Amino acid sequence: MKPKLIGITGGIGSGKSTVSDILKHLGYKIYNSDLRAKELIRGSVIKDKLVNAFGDRILKNDKLDKKLLSEIIFENKSALKNINSIIHPEVKKDFKNWVKNNSKNKTLFKESALLFESGTYNDLDKIILIIADKDLRISRVLERDKNRSKKEIESIINNQISEKEAIKCADVIIENNQKKMLLPKVIKELEKL
Repeated sequence: MKPKLIGITGGIGSGKSTVSDILKHLGYKIYNSDLRAKELIRGSVIKDKLVNAFGDRILKNDKLDKKLLSEIIFENKSALKNINSIIHPEVKKDFKNWVKNNSKNKTLFKESALLFESGTYNDLDKIILIIADKDLRISRVLERDKNRSKKEIESIINNQISEKEAIKCADVIIENNQKKMLLPKVIKELEKL
């Protein structure tokens, strides 16, 4: 029997990784798209395609200059689409292999910031959306990522799907507002799935 595939998504700083950590502690397997994408980018397939699209200027000592790539992405939306069209298919293939290798599990989770933007939510059975107040999200990211400015974080938020749009596509919504403990909310929603 095929495992049930459940997506976990939310904007930057919403707490999707925290929810994933809770699920891991409960014994579930989690595929982290963002971490896997970073690992896959180090491979020659994606690197070669990115160099083909943007030229040698994105290389520094024969490695991708992630800072320059980030600048290109946030200054140019078509560059972001181009980069995503290179990376998302590779991550999708990698996820399919991961599912195959973990097919004995009844339920598998896929954490991804760009679940809706990449269209990969279509391959999943259910979607859990983590939401939080924008100011709280910004303060969490400023605390977590010391090298990011408030302006950069706001730019990332503006490039992600709006919360209103994401809510329309989600099956389960978990508010991570720090007013109520997250663990009981996650367990309660898991029972519904």
